[in-house]
Amino acid sequence: MKIALVVHDFDPGLGQGRYAVELARRLGRRHEVEVYANRFALDCPPGCRAIRVGAWRKTSLMTVFSFLVSAERAVRSRPADLIHAQGLTCWSADVITAHVCNAARLLAQPPGTWKQRLFPALVNPVEARFYRQSRASHLIAISWAVAREVERHYGWRKDVSVIHHGIDTGEFRAAKDSAEQASIRARYGLRTEDRVWLFVGEARKGLAEAIHLLPRFPGVRLLVISRSAPREYHALASGLGVADRLVFHGPEASIALAYRAADVFVYPSLYDTFGMVVAEAMATELPVVIGKNIGAAEWLTDGVDGLVVDPTEPRSLELALRRLESDPDDARLMGAKARQRALEFSWDSRAEATEKVYEVALQRRRARPRQ
Repeated sequence: MKIALVVHDFDPGLGQGRYAVELARRLGRRHEVEVYANRFALDCPPGCRAIRVGAWRKTSLMTVFSFLVSAERAVRSRPADLIHAQGLTCWSADVITAHVCNAARLLAQPPGTWKQRLFPALVNPVEARFYRQSRASHLIAISWAVAREVERHYGWRKDVSVIHHGIDTGEFRAAKDSAEQASIRARYGLRTEDRVWLFVGEARKGLAEAIHLLPRFPGVRLLVISRSAPREYHALASGLGVADRLVFHGPEASIALAYRAADVFVYPSLYDTFGMVVAEAMATELPVVIGKNIGAAEWLTDGVDGLVVDPTEPRSLELALRRLESDPDDARLMGAKARQRALEFSWDSRAEATEKVYEVALQRRRARPRQ
């Protein structure tokens, strides 16, 4: 089978990019795969060919629309048996993976400035039309939540398969021993004896809520791995008298190390269609405390392999963290069970499920009457 895989960035450091990279690595073993992307952070794996798509990346809006035009032109010039689009990337898709529903995100996280409002005002109508294109016959959703959102907001009425993200449980693992953890902690300016919470991702996904609780947990330091600007969060920590316990680190190339430095993973996001960082934390045997509306919450049995909280209720988050801090043995057991749950979601199994979707989509297209 010749497969066209269309994604903005072929980059394992990004959610959609990681999905495309891991899929290409496995599909390339059995199929001819052409990856259409604007940016390649690494070489294509064996069995795959890189096709660079032009895009004007001065703003997010320019990126979306310029890539959409260029990708369509490129895909049409190189016929494939099946075209797999990663979200709003290509009008000629047979299969679409929904990584986000921008209409639902707008409701969950209303923008504050006019610049922030401009993106959904222009993109959401196009995205709605995108999901109504005639050729696409199958939707892959990375969570049941985003599947329902695309159906509700964009009127998708065709086949749907929910295939959660996978996780590399070899890369994401607990520290082998206390010496390894101590060495990693030193990398971030942490001490061996520190009690460490970890937050990874965009700061708006619950960092302020975690900082607000630091005064109530005197023995805890909060390690943050984020691309977000740190200034306002340092100011918040200073105002609360906990500046010395906030360790704000920028983007981390070796992100797996950060998880091994921590005792607890905190991610009280109001909205996230999945939350790859949660899967990474679980694979590293960390007890996780996460917002109830994110897709990764579908992996959890609350109180068994993680704790699910209402991020709009500070007391809910505090009680969950209080449980873990008051009973370290329970926290360790929860982390071990989180690891066992993560082992069920290998990238090999995700690729196999995706291939089955391809087979159904091809059968549907071949059964259509010729125009």
